[in-house]
Amino acid sequence: MKTTITFLLLFNMSLLFAQNSKLTGTIVTKNNKEKIAFATVAIFDATTKSFVKSTATDIRGYYEVQVATVAFYVQIEIVGYKTFQSKTFTNTKTDLNLNFELEEDALALNEVVVMQSKSLIKLSRDKMIVDIDKAGFGNGNDGLETLSKLPGVQLDKDENVVFRGSNNLQIMIDGKPSLLTGEELKQYLKTLDGANIKAVEIIANPSAKYDAAGSAGIFNIVLKKSAAAGLTGNLRTSVGYAEFIKNYNGLNLYNNTEKWNLKFGLNYGYNESVNRRIIDQTVISPDITTLLKQKNDWLPVTNSNSGNFGASHQLNKNTTVGTSTNYSIYKSDEKTNGRTEEFDNAIYKRFTILDTQDDIANTTLTSTVFYNFASDSLDTKIDAQLSYANYQNDSDRLTTNAYFNAITNEMYKNSEAIRYQNPTNFNILSAKVDFEKKISKTFNFETGSKLSYVNNDYTIKLQDRDDQGNFVLNTNRSNHLVYKESILSGYGITNFTTGKFDIQTGLRAEYINYNATSLTSNSTNKDNYLSLFPSFSVNGNFNNNQYKFSYSRRIQRPRYLYLNPYYEYVDTYNVSVGNPNLTPQFTDAFELVWIKKQKTSVSLYANFSRDEMYQIINYDQDTKITTLFYDNIGKSKSIGLSFNTSYSAKKWWKVQLNTEVAYGQATSNLVGYQFNNSGVSFSGALNQSFTLAKDWSATWNSFYSQNGDYGNTSFKPSYDMSFSMRKDFLSKKLRMNLSAQNVLRKSQWIQSTQQDNVTTNWVNRWETRKITLSLTYNFGTAKKKEVKDADLNDEQNRL
Repeated sequence: MKTTITFLLLFNMSLLFAQNSKLTGTIVTKNNKEKIAFATVAIFDATTKSFVKSTATDIRGYYEVQVATVAFYVQIEIVGYKTFQSKTFTNTKTDLNLNFELEEDALALNEVVVMQSKSLIKLSRDKMIVDIDKAGFGNGNDGLETLSKLPGVQLDKDENVVFRGSNNLQIMIDGKPSLLTGEELKQYLKTLDGANIKAVEIIANPSAKYDAAGSAGIFNIVLKKSAAAGLTGNLRTSVGYAEFIKNYNGLNLYNNTEKWNLKFGLNYGYNESVNRRIIDQTVISPDITTLLKQKNDWLPVTNSNSGNFGASHQLNKNTTVGTSTNYSIYKSDEKTNGRTEEFDNAIYKRFTILDTQDDIANTTLTSTVFYNFASDSLDTKIDAQLSYANYQNDSDRLTTNAYFNAITNEMYKNSEAIRYQNPTNFNILSAKVDFEKKISKTFNFETGSKLSYVNNDYTIKLQDRDDQGNFVLNTNRSNHLVYKESILSGYGITNFTTGKFDIQTGLRAEYINYNATSLTSNSTNKDNYLSLFPSFSVNGNFNNNQYKFSYSRRIQRPRYLYLNPYYEYVDTYNVSVGNPNLTPQFTDAFELVWIKKQKTSVSLYANFSRDEMYQIINYDQDTKITTLFYDNIGKSKSIGLSFNTSYSAKKWWKVQLNTEVAYGQATSNLVGYQFNNSGVSFSGALNQSFTLAKDWSATWNSFYSQNGDYGNTSFKPSYDMSFSMRKDFLSKKLRMNLSAQNVLRKSQWIQSTQQDNVTTNWVNRWETRKITLSLTYNFGTAKKKEVKDADLNDEQNRL
């Protein structure tokens, strides 16, 4: 070791005192001689094969570097092109001008450069990449609707994203955590324009580098961005109609120079829609059988405005700093019309008319400042981020119920009116730093830490209308909750390469400290605990076959609102309450993957959970009120097999097939809610794209999903198909897209829950069949770069 260090010192001193010459040149593509920006040009000593120094080409493909007058060779690398190594150049005292040509790497283009991928779905390392733009999933949809089109994904009855049977997902935007969760994240996704989503990366079994939250994995939403030097942009508009009208408009501007990358965007959306909910609840007792038949039509009219700004600056060839900010305003005028009919022993007795008006206004601010460093040899990388999110929501809901006798149609008691206000304000601050060091050609080490802090102010004001028509605060049902939480985490990962195998081991530690204080009841629920999350993966590469086995431990922590002991009033027959005794759910996740020729993959996965958080339906026969709450039921497991393949039926016809079958079992030991049930679920999607003559193209997407029995709940199938046609004009600057989505109107959520003597059948039918016409105009005459924006390179490589 000492000899090696002495040799390196002497060698570097010899370079220092040797006579230098200047090496210059231009890097271009082999096919069309286009200049390549930001390619890494490295100098190696020809005798020892050791690295000397490196530089990068500018936006003109030009490079310049000082070299010592010793024998050397040049190695050039950039994503999407084959690594180039020059011949050896002998000692010289004169300046050299060396121009090189790079050949495109078709495999790398398919695997890594999502912007240039020709397939709808690609597999790359630990993620599956779905090209939203080419599939046509985003046209006329918001971000939440777009995610629902992904393979293996559904929206449940509450519009939560469900993947592989779980809604415990972690959402990232351009490689950065969204910070928001639950209802807040759902509303934020609705402000995104699906047409601005380029791709979604599905990471089913993340390593220890990622936050441990999310037993169902991670979805990384990749937004569109310019890859051109100079000023470019696009202008989009779309209009759609199902049962009601929808309209989305957007403007994006990009200005990229050698040192700066700037982006600016504005989006507006208007959406009228409907959700038709049917709940039939049967209660069997020795004396009487009660049936409640409830039909509610939820009719929201929403306006969403959002803006984003981002800037990155290359301080030098090694360091980049930047910032990005997103701000959205979401307003919704929501009306619910409902009717509930009551039957006693099959005799129609009573009915209730529900009328709810809910005015919702929320604003969301997310902002990130980041720092990236990469050494000349690329063996040392540092990534630091400071992120902030603020979410403010104001909901003012007025619900009236009128009670009638089914025979006389006369009111049998006075109508009731309840005013429900739910102002919410929370702040999230997160700081993280990641460090990566390449120890040798075969060994790599990564480590990092993160500190996040949440401060949530959540208020429920429930007022009853008295006989004089005044609204009086109901102190038993109102609550002011302040929730504070801090999580400190750290991780370490080693990567080792030997022969055809890549082995990764990692360990993440997370310490959480939370305090939930009810200012109304002067009570506190607090706890702190340390959790460890190991991860392991081994990859084997054998010519046309790749194999991967991975394991990771994940956690699902209770939403802080679930810990609120007070409840949310839905209507006369339904309320939701919190459970201050709710504890986290832990999951051990395994996955075995086989990939054939980068086109076909087979995945076998298994998830084993304990202390599973499960929604309980509790019916009170005296009041006829159903109470929903979450509790830790016991344990569950899910074992599944997924198959993905793509092929070209014709030169102009590409087909992508995705199928998945899974076995799920849940066991509950709760008193009064015991069950041990299992079932088999199946889902499949067929996505087809057609390249037609004269700049015409088309897509045909179809899916079928059958969730099996799980716990005390069974599900009915959901299926549908969508079509789109696209035409490019004006040298592909103007694009017109006409789409028809869910034409069969069978995209719906149907479940039946059986608990003791109570059976609850629940049907949610969204406004599904939709026709959308969209126009996108791309402007600017800037020259296209050959790589993605500089501020995202490190984020993408680390996924």
